[in-house]
Amino acid sequence: MRDETALLFANEAFYTAFTDRDMAAMADLWAKDQPIGCIHPGWPPLFGREAVLDSWERILANPAAPEVETAGAEAVCWGDVGIVVCYEKVDDTYLVATNTFVREGKTWKLAYHQAGPVTTPPPGAASNDDDGDEDEEDEEVLLAEAGDDDDLEDDDDDDDDDGDDQPPSRSIH
Repeated sequence: MRDETALLFANEAFYTAFTDRDMAAMADLWAKDQPIGCIHPGWPPLFGREAVLDSWERILANPAAPEVETAGAEAVCWGDVGIVVCYEKVDDTYLVATNTFVREGKTWKLAYHQAGPVTTPPPGAASNDDDGDEDEEDEEVLLAEAGDDDDLEDDDDDDDDDGDDQPPSRSIH
């Protein structure tokens, strides 16, 4: 089996455990020999097997936890490390997730999961747009809420509006 195919299979097993609320399967999917971490949407970062698995136990045990569907999974592999990026549909909202796997023996194990909001749904999917239409009116509302942007002229290349070439303080790069 190609590494990318095996990664996609491991990723699907992760979401199956999530959907089935199968804590034993979830625990088995996570790496045991490597450090692990997880960032759930809206949560602070979690590191270490105990913290990560405790978070999943709480999520899977919660009867109000929403169903999760996936779409658009893409895998890349670099030796014994692989990443799967996919979309998660939670209720009517799309998130984008990054799942990092490490090879333990001959098996891909999850080492890191992070999911967060995305403004663009996967190709062919409905929008996250609240009113169900995809029109310029939504963009115009956002621009109006942002106020007059004439004073935001910034000719530097650092993606902020302060007039210098330093990366934004929120940047991790």
